[in-house]
Amino acid sequence: MSRRYLLYILCATLLSSSLCRAAAPSGDKASTRIVIDMAGRRVEVPAHIHRVLSMSPMGTILVYTLEPSMLLGWNYPPDAGERALLAEPYRSLPTLGGWFGKDTTGNLEKIMQVHPDVLISMGDAFATAQAERVQGQTHIPVFILDGSLERLPDTYEKAGELLGSAPRAALLAAECRRTLNEIKQKVANIPQDKRRHYYYAEGPKGLETESGGSMHVEALNFAGGVDVATGLQGQTGYGRSPVSMEQVLRWNPEIIISARDHTSAASEFYKTVWTDSAWMLVGAVRNCEVYEPPAYPFSWLDRPPSANRIIGIKWLANLFYPEIFRYDMRQETRRFYETFYHVQLTESQIDDLLATAVKTTGGKTR
Repeated sequence: MSRRYLLYILCATLLSSSLCRAAAPSGDKASTRIVIDMAGRRVEVPAHIHRVLSMSPMGTILVYTLEPSMLLGWNYPPDAGERALLAEPYRSLPTLGGWFGKDTTGNLEKIMQVHPDVLISMGDAFATAQAERVQGQTHIPVFILDGSLERLPDTYEKAGELLGSAPRAALLAAECRRTLNEIKQKVANIPQDKRRHYYYAEGPKGLETESGGSMHVEALNFAGGVDVATGLQGQTGYGRSPVSMEQVLRWNPEIIISARDHTSAASEFYKTVWTDSAWMLVGAVRNCEVYEPPAYPFSWLDRPPSANRIIGIKWLANLFYPEIFRYDMRQETRRFYETFYHVQLTESQIDDLLATAVKTTGGKTR
């Protein structure tokens, strides 16, 4: 065999090896990409993401509505009512904890064992320091999304870019943008002196609430309500500030929204407010203007506040200003659950969802 032929074989072998390495990205930089999150961070993530975990329920709900097949688990165990309106097989996903509100049940070792491709941090503020800390400890990329109501369309689009789900994200973003724009434009034309004054009743006795600037009443304010507790002192980052019955009587709200979520006993307040002699002195109670938002599989308003607020602000706008917003809430509910939650509701399920969300007479639906 000639020396020239041997040299040819050696060069061909080296070239072939080089091409193979270039075509096989697994394990090197070619298997990743850079995506800029909503806090402006450059985050290196896998080229193709398949397994996602959110650090809080806000992000978990968003991922569930967008790409439920990628969701690895819940932050808290869904109760029976929540599971009934979650699509299979996602209702049976494991509970992996998280970092949200006063909850710090996130177990880094447990989280690493399920091998997420990316962790999502979504809240009312950009928790950059926390994201960097968790990313440094786990070596799993942490991607920050904006949790504010008005940025929700942008958040969907950014999440779609991250997860490779741009068409589905565009559909949900368009629905959010259409709803937000319609309500914002109509509310802008309502004079301040014609706007409904509400009290957001939290806790089993209804004597906890949120200041007007709290993220927990963001949906109520967006729908044109005026919080009687605006400027309340002693507000904490977690909300639920205590108030007295005397304060509520001085405020004398036109309408009361009774908070309800997976951690709250506020439904006890809704059941008892109609016969409580002190609360009967409040105009909203006398006029049967006390409402409790639907809570399954997620509260329409709060805790956790996420994409669920899109159906919530339609309900509120319709409730506050029925002469302006003429939504058919049965039809809107049916369509939202099918589009966002992947379930088709029966008529009886819609009845149950709206039972406490409409005009009542002494606690009984008209």
